[in-house]
Amino acid sequence: MHPFVSLGDRVALDSWLVMVTLGALAGSLVSFITLKGKIGLARAWIVVGLMVVGAFFGAHLAHWLLHPGLYRTEPKSILIFWMDGHSLFGGPAFCTLLLLIISRIVPAIPFWSTADAFALGAPLGLFFARIGCYLKGCCWGIPIQEGHPFHGLSVKLLKNQLLVLHPVQLYSAAAAIAIFFTLLVVRRRKKNPGLLAVLFVLLYACARFFLEFFRGDTQALVAGLTLYQGICLALFVGGSGFLPLVLRKAPDSMAEA
Repeated sequence: MHPFVSLGDRVALDSWLVMVTLGALAGSLVSFITLKGKIGLARAWIVVGLMVVGAFFGAHLAHWLLHPGLYRTEPKSILIFWMDGHSLFGGPAFCTLLLLIISRIVPAIPFWSTADAFALGAPLGLFFARIGCYLKGCCWGIPIQEGHPFHGLSVKLLKNQLLVLHPVQLYSAAAAIAIFFTLLVVRRRKKNPGLLAVLFVLLYACARFFLEFFRGDTQALVAGLTLYQGICLALFVGGSGFLPLVLRKAPDSMAEA
């Protein structure tokens, strides 16, 4: 693992923060380019900025809620949302709520079309973030058998044992970039507002559900499934319900349902 990026003898940057920053910039740029022609340059900058802050805060808030013991001694740490401690599902959830509020206050910013722009940028940001997780050694996998094609890519000291693990962070990064290119292809062929957002939810839910079987830092709760797999199932069911609705929307329409 490479938890720090050295810039000399005296300066070392947190590799996770470096990659997450690159991911935020890359994802924001994609979303901004997609949005600027629809809601205007100034509005696009403002909305993208709010969504980036909302994503970090929401992810940190979700982690805070899931691990309250970590912050009982320092409750104000919830405000330091750019540091360690993020649960990915919290970011999109908080951003969805924030975008709903924004679209109601400013009718010129349609919810579904704007959500599509961020759905296109999100997997690109996730790709960089998971590379950061791999470099730092967090979100690790389960032990991997010798002879596996990816054996030796991830080694971590756990409970005083040096273990060779599945590089599940790299699996997640590969899934994210695959989702990104899938959405690009769909965007060129289908223009229904909301379609990219719903497809992102469905594709990510499927990928995360499967990848959870390779995670070593999460625990099974019910029927051998983790909390995150339960969330994935709920997202898939909800996304499946929305899919026929967005497919009925008129292509290129900016009107809200």
